[in-house]
Amino acid sequence: RWLGVVLALVAVGYGARVGSAKLREPGAFPLRQVRVEGELRNLAEADFHAVASRYLGQNFFVANLDDLNADLAANPWIEEVSVRRWWPDTVEIRLRERSAFGYWGEREMVDVNGVRFLPTALRQPGPWPRLAGPSGHEKALIKIYGEARALLDPIGLKLVRLVQDDRRAWWLTFDNGLEVYVGREQLERRLQRLARVYPRLLAAQIDRIAVVDLRYVNGFAVRWKAERPAPAAG
Repeated sequence: RWLGVVLALVAVGYGARVGSAKLREPGAFPLRQVRVEGELRNLAEADFHAVASRYLGQNFFVANLDDLNADLAANPWIEEVSVRRWWPDTVEIRLRERSAFGYWGEREMVDVNGVRFLPTALRQPGPWPRLAGPSGHEKALIKIYGEARALLDPIGLKLVRLVQDDRRAWWLTFDNGLEVYVGREQLERRLQRLARVYPRLLAAQIDRIAVVDLRYVNGFAVRWKAERPAPAAG
């Protein structure tokens, strides 16, 4: 009786091993299609198919989807991604695309969480604000940009560029070409001063103004654009 039990177990184990080997044969149960789940703005499904196509045709049970997950996560626009098998022949890709905030410096971008990245493509229409500053100050610049927009948009000044230079001084550039030098101290107070004086004193002459310097206790200085020389007579 015990011999019969042992033989039966051996037979079951052998059958399971043979069956497992059959399931894992290279030509059996091939992956045939890719399904993408997630909102796409700067990415397109073609971006994923180009990577996942290398895994199509591989055995459903054997294909190393961890490698595929790592390949997809290397795309700078992908913030989070997961890959899984979907019976009988599908690779399912679930992702969250990074939400860009604007440009950072000359070539990089920064997302809404203050993470910098170098995009491979930019399909979402702008315009994007331009930020630049010391490494590690990304979140601070995003916050200050939002506060400055809330303060200055109502008076007709749309901020398009915010820079904190190596000396920690602030520069602002607006869509009408106006540049404002704030300096290192009292950023909020000086911007509030700009919001008060711009409609009353500066808006009417904006075409002549190159730079407004707010680094004064109770005032500001204006640098005028160079006057064009009058044409010679005759």
